[in-house]
Amino acid sequence: MIKVKRLTKKMAVTIMIMGMVEALVFGLISGFEKSWGPLLGSAGAVLNLFSLKNDIEKMASKGTTKGWVFGYLGRYTFSAALLLLGGLVSFETLLGVFFGLMNLKIVSFIAWRWTD
Repeated sequence: MIKVKRLTKKMAVTIMIMGMVEALVFGLISGFEKSWGPLLGSAGAVLNLFSLKNDIEKMASKGTTKGWVFGYLGRYTFSAALLLLGGLVSFETLLGVFFGLMNLKIVSFIAWRWTD
């Protein structure tokens, strides 16, 4: 059985480490004033991860799949708001937020290796 709490913590830590590395790379490439984009995107990815975990636990405890639409739309609206915020600042910040949000997808692909 997968220990969801431990796996979620590992995924969140990995997302933030990837975000810090991306922020350093963005800082070296486009200047450190625009390097907060990957950090913002990574923070959004972690919040999306915990929101998804919460929705899955609620559905598992109820024994039904009803109610997933609100969480789904909420997560994607939150991601869209972060992208809008980054896009209003600059194109480099928009790219940084995008790469930060993509960290959740990347970590999801490698997380199966951490299951017991």
